[in-house]
Amino acid sequence: MAKPPVHSDPPDSLGGTAGHGGGGKAPDRRHQATLVGVAVAAILLVWFAVANLGRVRIDFWVFHRQAPLILVIVISGLLGALITALIMRRKPKA
Repeated sequence: MAKPPVHSDPPDSLGGTAGHGGGGKAPDRRHQATLVGVAVAAILLVWFAVANLGRVRIDFWVFHRQAPLILVIVISGLLGALITALIMRRKPKA
């Protein structure tokens, strides 16, 4: 014979559980939307990377270098994000 659960919320009229802000459907829908968004972003990122495999010349003051365009774009974006994070981290003077 199965024991009843120690703690459970009574089901509401919509089939979910009462006391969870409108049932159990909202967190599942939000989770699914997040997964779809991440999947779309990943597909676009891969497409962008494949489209930008060509090599470009990078001119520094002293020397020149060849690198894939996608690598140049990703490194530039990461440096920009790092600089933005450092600037946003500064506390305003009182």
